[in-house]
Amino acid sequence: MADNSMFFGGSEVGNKNSAGKTAAISPGCITPENSGYSHIFLEEGSNAVSTWEANGLMSSEQEVASNQELAKELKKQAMFASKNFAAIKSIAKSESTIAKFWSKSKLIVAQSVKKQWDAFNAMFTGMDRLWAGYDVGKHRRQQQFQMIDQQRQATIGTMQQKHSEQLAALSSKN
Repeated sequence: MADNSMFFGGSEVGNKNSAGKTAAISPGCITPENSGYSHIFLEEGSNAVSTWEANGLMSSEQEVASNQELAKELKKQAMFASKNFAAIKSIAKSESTIAKFWSKSKLIVAQSVKKQWDAFNAMFTGMDRLWAGYDVGKHRRQQQFQMIDQQRQATIGTMQQKHSEQLAALSSKN
């Protein structure tokens, strides 16, 4: 027979000839060999429970109450952790949603600013071309005026020379 002193408080347990009342060990009892997958059947008047309590194998009323309080506290903490997890998950989801919409908003603003810049750029480029055309036109007009003035000067010079020649020819005939 196996040593059940850990469970039953001594070798007298299960000994039918022992003087004290003890727990009867049947094939359905918890023993080290069956890893506790069964039931314990106690004879009436057995001191096994007292022995278990004395050896610290059974919880006292205080330990049971303490364990129940601990279980309640752990349950509260588990509920709190669950709520906290849900809140953190919600925050993370909200942050990603916020980031997504901020990036979309920034993209829309950037596209709008680019369109506005492109419009102003086209306008200023056109104005620069007009101004450059005006400058070129102004330069060409000045060249034309200078050329006309040179032709006028040349014509006036030629006319004065011819006039002088005609006057000289007239005065020599007289």
